[in-house]
Amino acid sequence: MGARFIVHPYNFIKMLCITLKGLNQLCTGVSGGMIRCWIFDPLDFDWTQAPAVAGVAQVYTAVALVATATTGKMYRINFTEKTGKWSYTQSRNGCSVKYEHQIEFALPDLNQEITTWNQVVDAAGCCCGLGVVIQLNTARIFVAGEKVVNAAAIEVPMKVVQDGSTGDSGTNLDDPNQQLTILKGDYGRSLYEYTGGAQSIINLE
Repeated sequence: MGARFIVHPYNFIKMLCITLKGLNQLCTGVSGGMIRCWIFDPLDFDWTQAPAVAGVAQVYTAVALVATATTGKMYRINFTEKTGKWSYTQSRNGCSVKYEHQIEFALPDLNQEITTWNQVVDAAGCCCGLGVVIQLNTARIFVAGEKVVNAAAIEVPMKVVQDGSTGDSGTNLDDPNQQLTILKGDYGRSLYEYTGGAQSIINLE
């Protein structure tokens, strides 16, 4: 009589636990930097997103005021040229993943308007957080801090706040006189892209 083997049922479980996807990048030059930035009340705007395809999240394709909002606006930030930047750092602790996002730009000429702008932005950070739209020099647009998608609240939204900004008057006539503004937000993913075009955001200013 031959030897008997007990096969553990886990041996029959498919080893691949997720469906992976490839990444095709075009062989072309890519420009760095950020050219435009807007902030908004995240409860004022509803972003349109198609359903996921094979588990892959889709881009945002349109934006409009939520049904109950009548005065919401996109507020453009006119920052110093060639100072705008979006960066993020991904980290993990076991299966928990975190993306630390940072958006920065310089505001020239320290003045009362910057003081009061800071007060409003800081207050927003204490309450609902900021919504931020950025456009890179590649013309790609990304959204941070949104709270409403497809007319429904996001279950776990990202909160964007001002944190770590610095002001410096300089010492010489040709030194920069500016505030380096830093907006931060931690989230479980990178930012979703918006393909509706810059003009659609400008129309909401």
